[in-house]
Amino acid sequence: MIGRTLTDIRAELEELAEDSGEYYVQCGRTGERPVPVDGRRFPDRETAVQAVRVAHAYRATLRRYDPRAPWYDFVVCEADADPAGDRAWSFPPAAAESPSQRALVAYCHDLAGAVFEALSASDHGGVERAVMDEYLAAAERTPDRDRLCLQLLATMAAELDSRLPDPARAEALQRATAHLPAVEGSARPVRAALTHLRSVGLVDGFALADGHWDRPRAVTVRGYELRPRDGRLPTLPLSVETVRRTAGRPRVATSATPVDDGWRIALSPAGGAAASLDTAAPVDG
Repeated sequence: MIGRTLTDIRAELEELAEDSGEYYVQCGRTGERPVPVDGRRFPDRETAVQAVRVAHAYRATLRRYDPRAPWYDFVVCEADADPAGDRAWSFPPAAAESPSQRALVAYCHDLAGAVFEALSASDHGGVERAVMDEYLAAAERTPDRDRLCLQLLATMAAELDSRLPDPARAEALQRATAHLPAVEGSARPVRAALTHLRSVGLVDGFALADGHWDRPRAVTVRGYELRPRDGRLPTLPLSVETVRRTAGRPRVATSATPVDDGWRIALSPAGGAAASLDTAAPVDG
């Protein structure tokens, strides 16, 4: 699966976009404006046509990771003019997604794509296939289409946790960070990781539960979008985001306990170079 990542393709689309543009791209059949053309405008028809090509490339890449991603027939549209001569944007309200939902979907796709690329580079094709098989089976039981991207992350976390030994799992997560946008290191990487997860809508809020932010022993998270599977809470996003921001040994989730307003997640330092970087923490209680 090595090639341009979803992040790379979306960056190419962002270079074409212009806030005051008079053209946009939508599905000619449904009127939807899905990721990655959601909310984006383009300065002229020629640029919008380029955006259609990029959008098709993005959706094709996405389907390598998520075969259930729907197909769209993208077309270029021009803003309608109202009687006063101003531009009136005819975006279909029924299909519109909130900015927070778009951010969450994009984040889930980016993270899943990065992990798939890492598995490909590490010759873990069997794990890739297992993730996809389990995801497709779980998707049959997920009527809420908005939760499918979350289901993919949850399935991935569970399969990585059960199928890869500790060193291989740690290597896969380290490799995955190379396929995500670069971020600055932090003296408080767990807090920075949770701040990012809150910004994309994966958690509603968080707080320090034990220790200090430079060495947290436990945190609480509220409104966590991923749900437990087989007695384990998927912590893949927290693990990856913490690794991205840690120069030395990252702190990893060791257990998760349900509390009134969410989850209390215990943390401890990872071991040596071949330490476990868990993707799903056992649920206590």
